[in-house]
Amino acid sequence: MNNKSGKEAKGHQDPVKMNERQPKIMSQPLPQILDELEDYIRRVEEAVRQAQLAAGESKEAAAEARVSGEKAAEAAKKAAEAAVAKVKEEAAKAVDTLSIRVSAIESEMNTLKEKISQEALAVDRALLAAKDKHLEESPFLDR
Repeated sequence: MNNKSGKEAKGHQDPVKMNERQPKIMSQPLPQILDELEDYIRRVEEAVRQAQLAAGESKEAAAEARVSGEKAAEAAKKAAEAAVAKVKEEAAKAVDTLSIRVSAIESEMNTLKEKISQEALAVDRALLAAKDKHLEESPFLDR
């Protein structure tokens, strides 16, 4: 059998259950709902203000980061240019030093060539003199 009361059987429900299913506007007083809405609006406005403040701070931080990045890039560029200039200077000094050394070696080679030529000429003359003497003194040659 059905244990429901007559009201429930006719479609009427318990007022507590009705409050659970009804929207707040039907179950809470209007001033309370308006207070909740005002509180919600204040919280949303505060969140918007905080978001705007954070966005402003973020913009400032981004601008500062951009400026810092530009300064760092400029400093790196200057450092690279200075390093390149130093390397060029050192390379030029090394080239000059090598050029001086090559000139000195070239001069020494020319001096040695001259000495060798003189010594070769002296050896040739000595050989010719020895040949002449041999031709004059050799008992085996017809004169």
